[in-house]
Amino acid sequence: MRTLQERLKLAMAGPPKVTQAALARACGIRAPSVNDWISGKTKTIEGQNLLIAADYLKVMPMWLATGKGPMRKGSDGGAQPASKESNVVPIESRRKSQDSSFITIPQLDVAGSMGPGRVPPDHIEVIRDITVHLDWLKTQGLSYSKLENLAIIDGDGDSMEGTFRNGDALLVDRGITEIRTDAIYVFTLEGELFIKRLQRLTGGSLRMISDNPVYPAIMIEGDMLAKVHIQARVLLVWNARKL
Repeated sequence: MRTLQERLKLAMAGPPKVTQAALARACGIRAPSVNDWISGKTKTIEGQNLLIAADYLKVMPMWLATGKGPMRKGSDGGAQPASKESNVVPIESRRKSQDSSFITIPQLDVAGSMGPGRVPPDHIEVIRDITVHLDWLKTQGLSYSKLENLAIIDGDGDSMEGTFRNGDALLVDRGITEIRTDAIYVFTLEGELFIKRLQRLTGGSLRMISDNPVYPAIMIEGDMLAKVHIQARVLLVWNARKL
C-alpha cells in the first residue's frame, strides 16, 4: 500500500499537475506545511485540510487518508483523469438546511487583518454557521459566483474603520480569486493575510487602501504584484451596533 507521501505525489501529478504552492493556497495554509506532508515529516492530514486537499486534487478523502478504496469517484483504484483545475475550494462539511429556501453559510476559523497583516493559520476549520433565507440574499443585491462559495470570516484590526470594525463578521465569496473590479478583497501578500480595498491603476499597479484615513494607502507594483494572491471578495458585513 502506498504511503501518504506517495499518494500525494500521485494525486499532484495530475492531470492537471498541482504544485505545492497551489495546494497550500487551496487549503489556506503555508507552503512549508504541504512540504511536511510530502516529505513525510507529517504522517497524517487532519480535519478540514484532508477534505479540502482531497477535493482540490479530485481524489477520494478515504484514499488520500488511508490508501483504501478507489482513488477517484467511480474508479477501480487506478488513477483517472481529473477535471479542469479550479481555484474554488468547496467545504464539504456544510450542513444542509431542512428548508430549501434557506442556506447555511459556514464561518471559517480564520481572521483577515485590517491592520498591518497577520500570518495565515495552518488550518481552516468550520466553527459555526449562519443560516439565512435565500430571498434575503436577493434583497441585498449581492452578486456572487456560487452559493457554495459563500463563507463568513472575521476582520481583525481597525484600518477599515468606517466601513466595518474590528471583529465584524464578513460575508465573502471564495469563488472570486482575481481582481475584476475595485472592491474589498481578502488576499495574501508575502505570506500575510489582509482585508483591504484594492484599486487597479493604469499600468497594472495596485493601490492597497485602508478606509480608516489614519492609515495611508500602499502601492503594490513591479515584482510585488506576483506576490498578491486573492482568496475572496468581501460582499457584506454583519455587525452589531450598541443602541
